[in-house]
Amino acid sequence: MSSEVVSSCCPSIIYMMTGIRYLQLDEMSSEEFIGAEEYMLFAVADGIAEIDIGHGTQEIVKASLAIVEPDQVIHIHTYKNSISFYVITFKAIRIPDLNTSEHKYKQQPAMFPYKGIWNHVPFARCIDLLEEIYLHSQDKEEFMRYLNHVRFGEFLRYMLQQNSSMSPVRDLKSAVKSSIDYLSNNYAVQVTVAQLAADVNVFPWQYSQMFKELTGQIPLSFVNKLRIDHAKQLLLKTEDRIHEIAQHVGFNNEFYFNRRFKKSVGVAPGQYRKQLRSTVRVVSLYMEDLLITLGVIPVVQWSHPGWGRQEYLGLKHVPTFNVLQDSYESLSEYEPDLIIARRSDYELRTNQYEQCKQFMYTDVIIDDDMDVYTTLRTLAERLGRVDQAEYAIQQYEDKLSRARKLLFGSMRNQTYAFLRITADYISVDQKYTKPFLWKDLGISPHPMVQALTHEVGRQGVTWEWLNGLDADYIFFAFDKWHEDVAGSERQQIDHPMWQTIPAVRNRRAFEVDFMTWMNRDHLLANSKKIDDVLRML
Repeated sequence: MSSEVVSSCCPSIIYMMTGIRYLQLDEMSSEEFIGAEEYMLFAVADGIAEIDIGHGTQEIVKASLAIVEPDQVIHIHTYKNSISFYVITFKAIRIPDLNTSEHKYKQQPAMFPYKGIWNHVPFARCIDLLEEIYLHSQDKEEFMRYLNHVRFGEFLRYMLQQNSSMSPVRDLKSAVKSSIDYLSNNYAVQVTVAQLAADVNVFPWQYSQMFKELTGQIPLSFVNKLRIDHAKQLLLKTEDRIHEIAQHVGFNNEFYFNRRFKKSVGVAPGQYRKQLRSTVRVVSLYMEDLLITLGVIPVVQWSHPGWGRQEYLGLKHVPTFNVLQDSYESLSEYEPDLIIARRSDYELRTNQYEQCKQFMYTDVIIDDDMDVYTTLRTLAERLGRVDQAEYAIQQYEDKLSRARKLLFGSMRNQTYAFLRITADYISVDQKYTKPFLWKDLGISPHPMVQALTHEVGRQGVTWEWLNGLDADYIFFAFDKWHEDVAGSERQQIDHPMWQTIPAVRNRRAFEVDFMTWMNRDHLLANSKKIDDVLRML
């Protein structure tokens, strides 16, 4: 009886740590490791390198775990960047079954269940445990050495439990992306995070974490936003009753729909419909962001033959006005009650706007020397929507404050550069992006960027200059206004020199939407920029 209890309760294999090291390799250096009779576990704390474990070179980056079997020779090589990592050696020791013969026991070598290279999600807990293990690795007291063995066991338990399928993170991203696409087209379907996670064969916490990494939102908030956005269209275009719209977009409870709608939009659904249908017909070219912030849908929207329209606003069904080619007299076709012009635009096209006055009243909003809040409040007073303006400003201030707190620790002493890429050259933008990234979010421009005047940066920089730009992060957007073939601006990032830029090599170069980031001092654009930064950094 006693032997059966021991056999059923004890693990058949235990893993005994034999050593731990913390190493840092400078750029263009290499290190060789020989496993002998021990397993080796590599955990990358920061940086990027190539690792060869006998069957080809693979890349390891921050949060990578590499588990190597005994008797392997491992080479790690850095290329123009550094890497820091832990190396743990451990043995797999088989515990003999009391009912198994000694001869049979010796024929069954102890094995670790996984090997290869994986990206661990999340990684913070792994690093905490590794730091503790490393800190106490030189303890001499027997009890303290035993505690460190327990810590190692906890590290293995956490690693295996959180990555039970040991699937590469790239597969997880792909699976969750497919799930996001499904939700975008089926937002009215009633689902739970548990169901969505089960569909892609991951734990709910893994699904939610990857979902937020990809969208900047948790699944429930993402779906609710889709539902609210569609409900706004139905309120504008149909005569359906509120409870019918709520059910159509996926809310089973009208009270909950009303509460979610008001929290998101600032007014109840019925009031939103009434305001939209009683509002004046407004044209305000390139100020559509502020109109939508106030709950006003313009009768026509700004567009540019090279840059397109402000797609981030979602005005798919609003006709466009080509500001370089169309006659401003043609605005009368949209029967506006009011045309609101920015001062800079008015001064550039004074005669055209004066012609507009022949068929309707034209207001001039002086926004060039005012901050976004003042401009929004001025516009709100003209349209009788002061409450909506104050609500929008408060919502944005809260979001910006949360973002600053999240970035304060991680982005301290980190630098950035913003590149504007055309088919002919790459320029450095400061005019449109520096006030937001530096003043609002507290991310510092790289000294090389700081040294450039706006005019010099706008004229373009050389590949040699970019090769020396060691900013921690690069944001880049494609400027499509050129005379080359459509899409030729993207050929710039296929240039061999692009891959030599440090942030590109370190996978810290992020593409963003051109019109969103070139739109300065507009609340919706800035809000989306916050989402971009938090998602990427």
